[in-house]
Amino acid sequence: MPNYHIGTLTPAALATLTTDKSSSSSDSTSAPRAVFLQPKSWSKATLHAKKTVSWDTRVFTFALEHPCQTLGLPTGQHLMMRLRDPVTHDALIRSYTPISHETRQGYLDVLVKVYFPSADGSSAGGKMSLALDSLPVGHAIDFKGPIGKFEYLGRGRCAVNGRERNVSSFVMICGGSGVTPVFQVFRSIMMDEEDPTHVTLLDGNRVVEDILIKDELDAHAQKNPHKCKLLYTLTQPPEQGWEGLKGRIGASLLNEHASPQLEHFSKGGRMALVCGPEALERSVGEVLLQMGWESDEVLFF
Repeated sequence: MPNYHIGTLTPAALATLTTDKSSSSSDSTSAPRAVFLQPKSWSKATLHAKKTVSWDTRVFTFALEHPCQTLGLPTGQHLMMRLRDPVTHDALIRSYTPISHETRQGYLDVLVKVYFPSADGSSAGGKMSLALDSLPVGHAIDFKGPIGKFEYLGRGRCAVNGRERNVSSFVMICGGSGVTPVFQVFRSIMMDEEDPTHVTLLDGNRVVEDILIKDELDAHAQKNPHKCKLLYTLTQPPEQGWEGLKGRIGASLLNEHASPQLEHFSKGGRMALVCGPEALERSVGEVLLQMGWESDEVLFF
């Protein structure tokens, strides 16, 4: 599985990313690019709007360089965002997966969970998410990409490290904001009526309010019951009205819904996509291997 895990940046890689080597978009002699993202240089986009989804979650809409420009992010991959810490002025760089459709022109939407400082002072919060939350509309930040080892090519075809393979069924396992990377693949499959790929999506959260992009997930699932099984599980479900699963994503839930012996997964051509907190990824990976999944069938975003 380490071969399929996005690891920690090396000092050399971090130095390359933080080098202020922006694109020449501000150069009036340059022709407007059709595609915004560039893999080797930073491009600037301007914060156009901020939408509060919940007390700790925002959708940031960025305007690209011109209205007809597309982002240029393949399905299943992600981008890097860079801005300056408002206090230390150090470069902050994090990886995100936009929730806007890859064909959208002129704008991109990024859903961010803001990690606030703890009341008891034990945690200073998330530097990047706090910096983004304080960013005023009209401020420009840098983007680079695409990056990632996985790409969904459509109708069961995907590529891992550039090598194509066919998948007839996915299990997508996520927690919290880890839903955003798998959502791109999930949406691509659900929106293509000719794509027969089956998806079981298991989304774990603490409370109902923590479930991100739930309306979008539900809408796609309702339109595609023949190829979708959408499952939510909560560790602190409400006392009344909750019809989903209860508890953490662990061996019990995975054996019931992600066993390789289940009909959808036993036919071959299967893959597990996992994204969430490190503890969840580690425990889920161990359980999947114990259940009989092969290491090259499990990919961590």
